[in-house]
Amino acid sequence: MDAHPVDLDSPFAPRSFLIRLSAGILILNLFVILMAVVSLRQSWRNHQDRAIVTGQNLAQVLDRYVADTFIRADVAVLAVKDEVERSVAGPKGDRRDLDAFIRRQYERVPGLLALRTTDAKGMIDHGSGVGGGTSVSVADREHFIRLRDLPEAGVVISKPIFGRLTGTWVIILARRLEGPDHSFAGMVHAVIGLDQFSQAFSSLDVGPHGSVALRNLELELIARHPEPVAAGTGVGQKVISTEFSAFAQSGQSMGIYRARTPFDHVQRTFAIRRVTGQPFYVLVGLAEQDYLAGWCREAVQELTEVALFTCLTLVASWLMHRAWQRQQVVHENLRNLLAEVKTLGGMLPICSHCKKIRDDKGYWNQIEAYLNEHTDAEFTHGICPECAKEVFPRSSGKHPSI
Repeated sequence: MDAHPVDLDSPFAPRSFLIRLSAGILILNLFVILMAVVSLRQSWRNHQDRAIVTGQNLAQVLDRYVADTFIRADVAVLAVKDEVERSVAGPKGDRRDLDAFIRRQYERVPGLLALRTTDAKGMIDHGSGVGGGTSVSVADREHFIRLRDLPEAGVVISKPIFGRLTGTWVIILARRLEGPDHSFAGMVHAVIGLDQFSQAFSSLDVGPHGSVALRNLELELIARHPEPVAAGTGVGQKVISTEFSAFAQSGQSMGIYRARTPFDHVQRTFAIRRVTGQPFYVLVGLAEQDYLAGWCREAVQELTEVALFTCLTLVASWLMHRAWQRQQVVHENLRNLLAEVKTLGGMLPICSHCKKIRDDKGYWNQIEAYLNEHTDAEFTHGICPECAKEVFPRSSGKHPSI
């Protein structure tokens, strides 16, 4: 029966199999890493989107809160304005009950620090609330000057100022008082404390490093939580990011941007809105280190799993490589053995007289020595009957083999 040669370079040979296996493990690891990266990126986007939605919702709530605060204050100011102008235009010009009327309006708006009127010279003559009954001049205030000089000014909201009677930072909402001949007769103004905004902002859940701020259209700081520096000293400052400045210049009413806050250098995602009907911006900033904390834990866990999977596949590859190396040794021995068998199966030079065999180096060897060197055969010596008769002619009978 013919022997079939072994094809050591076939696709199922150890080396070819090892190459294919290594390529498969590499592709598998790259696929797992790619899927982890895609998953983490999608998760990052989800956390970012949730932060944006949360910021927008909080900004909308603050929009309504700030707008309602100034609307209620303006309603009280309008009521007092109408009452003062009616009483002045009356036949007796009786204003004896004006303080009582102002007090009732003041009590209906809990957020007000004071509700007052002034005469044409800027002296406070009636009022209720903090500093009520004290006569102080406000003729030098910017909002008073504007109302005095511009009859068409309507409602005027001041910049943050330090109240002379309240001793705190406040904003003034004021309207012009006119006499029967439409001449300037003073103003009615509501005093709104900035502390109430800081307290309202502090009740919002914006995370340990989040921030909430209120700024006017001149980008001056009205209120902020947390306070950027010592309490109250940040009011009126214009330290802003370039992203906020660009938004203000764009004329948009709402938007989203990411920036590092100049006050504390924390990277935040900001939701910003122009307060409806009022000259203010509300900004809600959620710190990335807060809303991405869960994503960071998820990333560490997933990357650990990927690293563990990669290590296991590398260990498996190393073990397969060791097995392949051992198989290579067996493979080489088999190749040498097949080569030797092929040599013995070919033409062997043999002496026709003494039966010695010539090897590859030209030496003549006893046949048993040659076969013993090139095969696994072992020899014992004896003598056949024919040779025994020839070697021992005098002996008779059967001669046993030695």
